[in-house]
Amino acid sequence: MNRACIQDVGGRIDGREAWRRARPALWALGAALALGAACSDDEPAAGQCVGGPGAVDGAAAVQCEAAEPIGACVTGAVEEEDHDEEHEADAGAEEHEHEEEEHATHFGREADDDECKYHVRFENTCVAVNQPVTFTLSLTRLIDGMPGAGTDPRYPEIYLADDNSHLSPSNDITATERSPGTYEIGPVVFDQSGRWVVRFHYFDTCSEIPEDSPHSHVAFYIDVP
Repeated sequence: MNRACIQDVGGRIDGREAWRRARPALWALGAALALGAACSDDEPAAGQCVGGPGAVDGAAAVQCEAAEPIGACVTGAVEEEDHDEEHEADAGAEEHEHEEEEHATHFGREADDDECKYHVRFENTCVAVNQPVTFTLSLTRLIDGMPGAGTDPRYPEIYLADDNSHLSPSNDITATERSPGTYEIGPVVFDQSGRWVVRFHYFDTCSEIPEDSPHSHVAFYIDVP
């Protein structure tokens, strides 16, 4: 007899009988491998974002018609011409505060700033609730196209768009200038899903009283899934 056979405790079993007995185990093994493959397909690959892109699509930002000059940074007390009366100074401060409240919040990833001094663009890491996010902010001077170097934009305002009293819990934000005018800002934490506003400030320690102050700011919407 030329049939292949295998040795069993109870005697000799031919190859066909062995295959019949082994099939259930093989089918179970195949099902387990298929299930494992399906589960692995559901898991994000290394480095894959499991949150959102952050920036919100919308109408393009209106560009400045003319670039404003950028002077030296002035800190401390600054004397204002034609402000001899305290009432005039208070009125000017109130008017400035009112103007600041009306500054636009932009869609997308780039815009000219509120003072028409810089063009600003940003990128960010994956955005998710309670996960640290790093923003890469790039500034270019509108007056001459040069990088906005040395601006130290470490103090962004971050709050919910529909509740500006709800602030980001981030309290250890740093800004590292990786190349002239390009900064890595973070870690920024969003503790709730929804639409947020991130307003970047640069040269924040410089007085805003001089018209050519290098200080300025720009705000963007960020969606947190």
